[in-house]
Amino acid sequence: MPRLRTDNPDKAPIGSTPIKKILYSVEDTAAALSMGRTTIFALIEDGQIKSVKIGKRRLVPASEIESYVERLINPA
Repeated sequence: MPRLRTDNPDKAPIGSTPIKKILYSVEDTAAALSMGRTTIFALIEDGQIKSVKIGKRRLVPASEIESYVERLINPA
């Protein structure tokens, strides 16, 4: 069995290929954008960030996070 990393629990075990995340929790999205959960939920409700719901979880595609930042940098 591969040894688990102790420096970051989100990383793959040593010796395995890391998997790129394509969906982020609201909490992870908030952390990535240096915002709070409430702000992310407001952006989702306002249609500025698209999300998907899987079961009870609300998830944000990585592409939506990148698109939102791009729109902030280059407003239309």
